[in-house]
Amino acid sequence: MGIKKYVKALVETTTKEHLETIYSELTPLVELAKSEKYNLIITSPLVSNDKKVEFLVELLGIKDEKVVNLLKLIAKNDRLKELPHAVVLLKDIIAEITGDYKGFVYSKEALAESKVAEIESKLSQKLGKNIKLTQKTTNRSGVQVYVDSLNIEIAVYEEDIKAKLIANIIRAI
Repeated sequence: MGIKKYVKALVETTTKEHLETIYSELTPLVELAKSEKYNLIITSPLVSNDKKVEFLVELLGIKDEKVVNLLKLIAKNDRLKELPHAVVLLKDIIAEITGDYKGFVYSKEALAESKVAEIESKLSQKLGKNIKLTQKTTNRSGVQVYVDSLNIEIAVYEEDIKAKLIANIIRAI
């Protein structure tokens, strides 16, 4: 994708701390991109690139001149539609630089903090990375651990265990 070169240039010209600040300023774009109104403005040929950048700067409250210039460059090259992907790339690069990765533990009921900490510890040890997990509840029975930046998904579901147990019993008969 063409947006990678902009993210790469940004990473090469700034510090880790500044990258984290830029990431926090641009993070809302991922959710905004799901909005039909946002996409209409960003893709409209009737709205000038300068107005699109102005819209983004005001909407996100961006004060960093480097970010404003980046948005202007991306707009000039008709890549504004790819901005959410740039935010995801930036998150992955920051995680790679710092060695800190964020993920989620999904379960039907909230797990004890000690269990989440144990999962974090074992996963961090196994991968040689620092993993920080946030807990979220879901309607599915079982537990799923998901670390997007590392493309890791580990899941154990009650239905799967029951199905395997029944299959083993049938094989044993």
